Amino acid sequence: MISVIVANHNGEEHLARCLGGLGGSRHVTEVLLVDNGSRDGSLDIVKNQFPSVTILDQETNLGFGAANNLAAERARGEALLLLNVDAWLAPQTLDILSARFEADPGLGLVAPRLRYPDGGRQFSWSPARGILGEVLQKLRNPFEASSWAHGRLARACARLAGRTFYTAACVLVRTAAYRAVGGFDTDFFMYFEDVDLCTRLEAAGWRLATEPRAIATHVGGFRRNTGIDSVYRPSQLRFYRTRRPAWEAWYMERRLRRRYGDAEVDGWLGVEETE
Repeated sequence: MISVIVANHNGEEHLARCLGGLGGSRHVTEVLLVDNGSRDGSLDIVKNQFPSVTILDQETNLGFGAANNLAAERARGEALLLLNVDAWLAPQTLDILSARFEADPGLGLVAPRLRYPDGGRQFSWSPARGILGEVLQKLRNPFEASSWAHGRLARACARLAGRTFYTAACVLVRTAAYRAVGGFDTDFFMYFEDVDLCTRLEAAGWRLATEPRAIATHVGGFRRNTGIDSVYRPSQLRFYRTRRPAWEAWYMERRLRRRYGDAEVDGWLGVEETE
């Protein structure tokens, strides 16, 4: 059975569609919504339209990873569907993903194909994060709408940087695997927590896969990732410092200092100014 986890922060615009797309699957045992200090009408929507959803109401924004971990601690399902509030499932998607887990006990995570609301293709996987992986992804970004950027050729090129990772906009994770690696690293407030989780799952011996027959729509994605440096860059720096070789961390920090300046990068790193 599946425990669905939705981390919400002021997601009123998308919440009804997100939760409404979960009906009809016999595999769902519960839906847990962690509300990260929303100030919009999110909770009213849940209480009035989806009374069976369990709300874990937080006074402040814990961050994406911490919210998912909070729900995962009390989840009763054998698998966890981690679902962004601005994402919703196509019919039978949960059944298809669940069938993959049942057929393959060594599978720790399976991801559906992602689409934009207009039906366009969206990246659900990316090359391993690192200097080479980031270069390969930048070369791939302009072709997000093209089928080849998601197919065998793209995956073959991505393997030059290592194993691919999957975005946590929508993934089904085996509960035992998630708990065994400690869930998300909560030091990543937002961004790179999914890269880090995939890295640790594979290091623990779990396999990760895509299920092309399963489809989820996601409003966010590459097209919308603008104006996020204050959140993205601190997580990027932390990932390079904790998961990549020292020379890559040095190079990334130097690059960001040239682009944003020492004061900005020191703030991201938590370095205090000295007189």
